[in-house]
Amino acid sequence: MLKQKLLALAISSLCISGAYAEVNQEEFTAGLVTASAEGNSPAQYALAQMQNNPADSADILGFALIAADSDMAIVKSVLAAALESGMDPDEILAIALANGIDPSIVSEVIEETQTAAGAFALGAAPTPGALGLGGGSGGGGGTISGN
Repeated sequence: MLKQKLLALAISSLCISGAYAEVNQEEFTAGLVTASAEGNSPAQYALAQMQNNPADSADILGFALIAADSDMAIVKSVLAAALESGMDPDEILAIALANGIDPSIVSEVIEETQTAAGAFALGAAPTPGALGLGGGSGGGGGTISGN
């Protein structure tokens, strides 16, 4: 009997903590108002929230798109922030569509973001060439110049 009560308490505490971990629209909007007063853009605030709560990124993106209120400059910056946070482009597209955003805008932002990232992305260093044995301008044989 005691084990069943402990199990029930453990399960209920997990459910309760899970409910509190989620970001809700009211909290997001209040945080957005505060962030705006501090000089942060909606995209900056959304990105920070997505990075701090990766499991809630989909909800955060939806809240940010609602807050953008069809202002395309804000919508585009929020979509770019979602990509920067590491969200999957297909998930971003689905959330944007659910919030009435034209899919061509989403694909434009994805293309711009990936193109910009490609120009600055760091890859592996190139493989070095053959070992250099002298510059070829000396008069001596081998690798040491006789000059």
